[in-house]
Amino acid sequence: MRRAQLRWLALAMIALLILPGCIVRSVHSWVKEDSITFEEDLLGGWTGADEKGETVAMTFVRGADNNYIVQYSDKDSHGIFEGKLAKFGTDYYMDFRPKESAGGVDGMLLFPMHTVARLEIGPSQLTVCLLNYDAMKSAAKMDRLRDLKYTWEENELLITSSSSELQPFLLGLGRDSKLYLEPIKLARRK
Repeated sequence: MRRAQLRWLALAMIALLILPGCIVRSVHSWVKEDSITFEEDLLGGWTGADEKGETVAMTFVRGADNNYIVQYSDKDSHGIFEGKLAKFGTDYYMDFRPKESAGGVDGMLLFPMHTVARLEIGPSQLTVCLLNYDAMKSAAKMDRLRDLKYTWEENELLITSSSSELQPFLLGLGRDSKLYLEPIKLARRK
C-alpha cells in the first residue's frame, strides 16, 4: 500500500473509534465520476417525516460541477453535505459527504466519509432510502457482502471498496432490498 493510502486508512480507523455507527460509511464515493448527472427537479426544499414520525427537512441547491449542496435537518440534528447524483435506468442514487465540519449528522462523516441513498424523484414527492447500517453490519458478519471490501474496528463497519466496486453493488440490491431503511417520504415545500 502507498503511504497516502495507509494514512487515509489510519484516519478512517480513528474515525471508527470515535464515531458511533448508524450510517453506512465508505472511504470512497458510491458513484463513479462518469456516472454523475444533474436533475433540476430535485432543486428546492422538501419536508416530511421519518419512520418515527419526526419532521425531516432537506434542501437541494446547485453546487459546482453538477453537484448539489444538501442541507438536512431533523428533530435532533442537522448537516450540510455535498451530493453527487447518478441515474441508472429509472433509479437515482446520491452519494453524500460532509461539506463542512459540524456537530450534527454530518459529524458522522468527518474524514470525509461517504454515505448513499436511493432517491425516487417526482414533481411533488421525494422518497429517500438510506442503507440500513444494522442490516449491512449483520450481512458483513455473515459474509454476505462478498462483493465489497470492508474492515472492522471496535465492531464498527467501514466500507473500503472502490467506487468501481460500490456502484455495481448498489445496482444489484434492487428496490425492495432489506438492506435499505424504511423510506423517508418528503413533499416539495411551496
